[in-house]
Amino acid sequence: MIKALIVGLGWWGQTLVNSVHKKSEKINICYGLTRTSSVAANDYTKSRNIELLDGIYEDVVQQGDIDAVILATPHSQHSQQVKIAAKYGKHVACEKPFTLKRSEAIEAIEEVEKNNVTLSILYNRRFNPVVKEIQKLVKTGALGTIIHIESNFSGDTALKVKTDKTSWRQDPNESPLGSMTSRGLHVVDTLVSLCGEIDNVFATTGSRVLGDLDDMTSCLIKFRDGMTGYLGTSNVTSPFWWIKVYGSEATAEMRDYNTLIIHSRNKLTPKTLTFNNIDVEKSELESFADNIKNGVKFSIPKNEIINVSSFLEAAILSCRSKTQIVIDNNIREL
Repeated sequence: MIKALIVGLGWWGQTLVNSVHKKSEKINICYGLTRTSSVAANDYTKSRNIELLDGIYEDVVQQGDIDAVILATPHSQHSQQVKIAAKYGKHVACEKPFTLKRSEAIEAIEEVEKNNVTLSILYNRRFNPVVKEIQKLVKTGALGTIIHIESNFSGDTALKVKTDKTSWRQDPNESPLGSMTSRGLHVVDTLVSLCGEIDNVFATTGSRVLGDLDDMTSCLIKFRDGMTGYLGTSNVTSPFWWIKVYGSEATAEMRDYNTLIIHSRNKLTPKTLTFNNIDVEKSELESFADNIKNGVKFSIPKNEIINVSSFLEAAILSCRSKTQIVIDNNIREL
């Protein structure tokens, strides 16, 4: 049983705890660390048999009976927190976004490798059965040559937290490109897992509802292997998640969390597959525990982790410069 410390016990930190509390034989979140030891935080941790620790992160993380650290903190803290945890031999599960800069992602990964610990980036949508089935179709060649991919992941998060001025989602420095860092990034990670690294991006944002914050983002992308793609995200609309992969022999379309439509080029009637719901947060944390046990260093190939951070940096620059941006060692205008 992996004994873990969770850093950050807001809404999402509690979601992670709840997913495994008294439900998992692989990982136990025993300790918690939060910015303020509020009454609410104390009440919550007591209800989950979590010891709420007091002190600064670097001191707390050294505790001998902590095997792993789960970071449910703002992305601006991630690189440094990962490096500190790795320095003391602690495995790390880090919420997305990992970092907004390529250089910070590389620095953290180098520390992970140096200290031989496991790093998991918590893209829970990778565990969705429909996404896993699309990955299988792509990798086995069932769709033929992949030529194009489109996706949209949107919702009403900004409307729900509009009055909460303490939420990082209300800070454009912590949450640039509208809902890209909360929802859209799941799409980016999925597209990279299906088509490989992104080579360049042209991104645009706007605001129709929030006024002072972006509430919609669109990106045209080109993959290193030649495919093209589009992704969109908004945080002021009804919940919607859609992916469509265009292959030379067939298309695979995710209609919702549980439904996949496969339309073969030579068949008039599409094939519909349905899947049962699973707890994707429990799955990702237990996978993290399995990786630790089996000595797997990265839950996602490190080049994909770095590429997603590179994409974010490039997309932000694209919006500012209104130009297409190339993703390479020196992110630059095309």
